[in-house]
Amino acid sequence: MKKIFRLIAVVIFLFMTSQSEVYAQKKSRQMKKADQAFTLEKYSDAIKFYKKAYKKTKNRAVKVEIIFKQAECYRMLGKIKQAANYYKRSIKAKYPDVVVYLRYADVLRMSGDFDEAVAQYTKYVELNPTDVRGEMGMKSCNFALKWKDVPTRYQVEIMSVVNSRFSDFSPAFGNEDYSELYFTSTREGGLTNKIDARTGETFSDVWFTKLNKKGVWSRPVVMTEPINTEGNEGSVYVNKRGTTMYLTQCKVEKKKDLGCGIYVSERKGRSWGATQLLQVKVDSNTTIGHPALSEDESILIFSSDLSGGYGGKDLWISVKEKRNRWSDPINLGPLVNTPGDEMFPFLAHDGVIYFASNGHVGMGGFDIYKTSKDEYGAYTLPVNLKVPVNSTGDDFGMIVEKNGERGYFTSNRSGGRGGDDIYQFELPALNLSVQGIVTDSKTGAIMTGVKVQLIGSNGTANEVLTDNTGKYSFKLEPLVSYEIIANKTGYLTKIERETTEGIELSKDFIVDLHVDPIKKEIILPLIKYDFNKFDLRPESLIDLDRLAEGLLDNPNVVIELKSHTDFIGSDAQNNRLSQQRADACILYLVSKGVEADRLISKGMGENEPFVIEQENGRFKVGDVLTKSYIKKIIFRKNKETAHQYNRRTSFKVIREDYVANPGNEDK
Repeated sequence: MKKIFRLIAVVIFLFMTSQSEVYAQKKSRQMKKADQAFTLEKYSDAIKFYKKAYKKTKNRAVKVEIIFKQAECYRMLGKIKQAANYYKRSIKAKYPDVVVYLRYADVLRMSGDFDEAVAQYTKYVELNPTDVRGEMGMKSCNFALKWKDVPTRYQVEIMSVVNSRFSDFSPAFGNEDYSELYFTSTREGGLTNKIDARTGETFSDVWFTKLNKKGVWSRPVVMTEPINTEGNEGSVYVNKRGTTMYLTQCKVEKKKDLGCGIYVSERKGRSWGATQLLQVKVDSNTTIGHPALSEDESILIFSSDLSGGYGGKDLWISVKEKRNRWSDPINLGPLVNTPGDEMFPFLAHDGVIYFASNGHVGMGGFDIYKTSKDEYGAYTLPVNLKVPVNSTGDDFGMIVEKNGERGYFTSNRSGGRGGDDIYQFELPALNLSVQGIVTDSKTGAIMTGVKVQLIGSNGTANEVLTDNTGKYSFKLEPLVSYEIIANKTGYLTKIERETTEGIELSKDFIVDLHVDPIKKEIILPLIKYDFNKFDLRPESLIDLDRLAEGLLDNPNVVIELKSHTDFIGSDAQNNRLSQQRADACILYLVSKGVEADRLISKGMGENEPFVIEQENGRFKVGDVLTKSYIKKIIFRKNKETAHQYNRRTSFKVIREDYVANPGNEDK
């Protein structure tokens, strides 16, 4: 693939002092021709000339230089095995520039030999510690080893009908319903049969295929002039109406290479009109290509080696202005662009940019990444799409349908039909669920009819009852954190937590819930008060301590406190006094660590007189100590005892499903 997109710019190789001395000597004719071909990126021709020069020269330094240059040519042509062989020979012959270790490591990584690649990257870092590419290469190897064993849920399949034994790459949608595809190919049958000295293949042309009613792609047909020319045609973008085409053309006139640029053609009926150079504000000597546009064609993203970038070819963005002119390009920034090359962008309908890069941590050569804008409008750190979209080879030119679940990309991975091949991918739905069995933690017994709740961070709430096997289950959504809560009378509330954030593959979470029976009986005391007082007596504090202990042992229990008074005094005074008594109990329990929202207080005044519950020699079971009842009591001591019964705070368990609010834990 590099043999195609390296057409955009000229590679300049800097030689060390020893090489300068070599080239200060008189060059052979073959060596001059080889170097000239190399400089012009005519790598196929350069290899032939270097082989002839190698045979004729007796100078050892020149031979070493030729070996390295051949390795570079093979790497640029994407012939990784040959490149690895020649880099290895260069090292053995003691090629003086340490960059040979980096290049060798790169092609080893692209061939999948990660262990040896790490060894070569390590050697390079030792010799040139200031160059981040060595460390980046080692990181890439480590990530690649992890990714290849845990593929994402993308399903990838080669497009057999579309591909040939040559290079087929950069697919583009031809209409809104995705039933037409344009792509670039170096196959036979194009506009010209002339061989491109850079690649050793024919010049690339734009081809077209259509999906029939049976879902089968038609046999590709080549586009005619003016879409195709005698030079190379590259990446294409067609608007959703299928009426405007933006494409990369590298035009040639009178055997002179005019460079590459973005051109536009309008469709008239079934024919495409003459291509016009897109009016982007760039220097006349700057090459640009790989156009990607927004659906309304107001935003253009392209690849270029414009000055002011961060490395080789960067991604730039331009906005459409009046009269079909475009604004000054703005670089997408250092999070997206690297010292390497960023190319082949695609702007999806939701604003996500898919692109290829060899400068980020990745599997091999070029990997496919995606990035989008954050809340401040800046593009975020790109995400690698991993295996199986990416491979140890070159992967690029991804396009995605509107729903994001299907699309196409290019790869020169092993197992293909030609040099570069077009692949189709599908992204199956992410199926997420949770299930489990509820059991008694002490006995292990299966528990049926237990209420299990699912509370999501996205505001969703569901509940089910366990079946006769003690089982529950829920469907989950991506990117949500959940609480799974089991409630059963006589048992403590059980809470487990799971999250689907970061989950990329379908998964069924297994969360069994072992619920604990209430550890200790909650003793509900009867708190008594002196006349017209709400102070807690010493014996009352002992009773409240026992109550607090029971509540702390059973954190799912909520109680109600009802405080009462005798009938002495006005209704208003008694209502106020009873509330003060209830509040005094709550304040004490809270001081012992019980959550305030587990304590519900009610001041009853004199409205609920005490009912005698057991025989005590003074009153009978069932006697209600009302105002009229007490007034009929003859003995003063018994009357005071009756008033004391009414001056009380009683407690009642009203719920056993309390769940602590996380926000209260820090209070």
